[in-house]
Amino acid sequence: MVDSAPLTARERPKVTKPRTVHEVAKLANVSIATVSRALNNPESVREELRQRVIDAARQLGYATNPAAKALRERRSKIVAVVVPTLDDEAFSRLVGGLQSVLTANGYAAFVQVAGFDNSDIYEAVKGLFDRGAEALAIVGRIYDRKLLKLISERQIPAVVMYSRLDDETVPSIGIDNAKATDKLFDHLLALGHRQFAMIAGTPKGNDRQQIRIDAFAKRIAELSIGDPLVYTVDRRYTLQDGAVAADEIVRLRPDITAVICTSPIITLGVLSEFRRNGVSVPDRMAVVGFDDFTYASLVSPAVTALSVPSTEIGRLTAEALVGKLDHGREILSLELAVQIQVRGSTAPPQEQS
Repeated sequence: MVDSAPLTARERPKVTKPRTVHEVAKLANVSIATVSRALNNPESVREELRQRVIDAARQLGYATNPAAKALRERRSKIVAVVVPTLDDEAFSRLVGGLQSVLTANGYAAFVQVAGFDNSDIYEAVKGLFDRGAEALAIVGRIYDRKLLKLISERQIPAVVMYSRLDDETVPSIGIDNAKATDKLFDHLLALGHRQFAMIAGTPKGNDRQQIRIDAFAKRIAELSIGDPLVYTVDRRYTLQDGAVAADEIVRLRPDITAVICTSPIITLGVLSEFRRNGVSVPDRMAVVGFDDFTYASLVSPAVTALSVPSTEIGRLTAEALVGKLDHGREILSLELAVQIQVRGSTAPPQEQS
C-alpha cells in the first residue's frame, strides 16, 4: 500500500531562490551595468573588475538567463536547417557536422525534412523563420521563387549545402556534381567499359540529380558510344527501386557492362537484384555509387563509391553562418574535393558469350 500522507515541512525538498544580478553587483561592489558588461561583453570591462564579478557570480551560484539575453538582443541564435531526408547517411552526417559548430558557438538548429524537390518549399521554410530562425542552411539549389524573394526581402543569411553551384544568388558550399560524375565515369572508362547506364532520382527541383544526369549524357555524347540509358526514380528512393531498375537494364540493354548509381540505397538495391538474378558483379556488371557509406566496404562485393565530405560541408556551412551573424563577415562559396574509394564492385569488362 502506498503511503499518501503529505510531506512535513522538514521532509519537503528545500527550494533555492535563484540569485539575482543585484546580489552579484552588491557582493562585487560594482554597479548592475558593470555586472552586465562583465558577463556579456567582457572585453569592455577592466580585467580586475571582470574577475571580481565572475568570482561573485560563482560564489552566489548566479547563472545568466540565455532566453532573456536573446530577447534583449533580439537574437534567437537559431539556424533553420533544411534537408531532403535524414535516412540518407550523407545528410545525417552533414547535419551532425553543422550542429557541432553551431552548438560550440551558442546556436541551435531547427531541422526540417522537406523531401528532394526544392521547387515548392516556401511554407515549410517560412514557418522556421516565423518561429525565430535567423539564418538558413539548405541542401540543394532553391528553385522556389517565393522563398528566394523572402530571403532577399528579409536579408536572411543563407547557404546552399552539398552542391557548389555557379549561381551566386545564394552562396553554396559543397561539391561540383558534374566533376564528381566525371570521376566515376572516368574510372569505369579506364577499366575498359564502353556501355553505361545511370540510375538516378528525378531531376525535378533537385540540382544534384539534374547535374549528374546532364554530365553523364554529355560524356556519352562526347565519346559517341551510343545513347545514354538513364533510369530515373520519381519517388523516395528504396531498395526496391534499385532492384527494379537493375532488372530492366539487364532485360532491355544486355550490352551494358557498367552502372552508375546516384544514391547509396539504390546502389544496394542494384547489387541485391544482380545477385538474385545471377548477374556477377564485377565480372558481368561493374557498379559504382555516390555518397560512400559506412557499410560500403562490408557488403559483398564491397562498393566502389564516391566519398563526399558531408561532415566537413556541414561544419564549413555553420562557420560561415556564425561568422555572418556574429561578425558580419561575407559568406563565400566553397568547393570541396571528392575522392573515389575503389573496391570490389568494379573491374574490367569480361568477354560475353
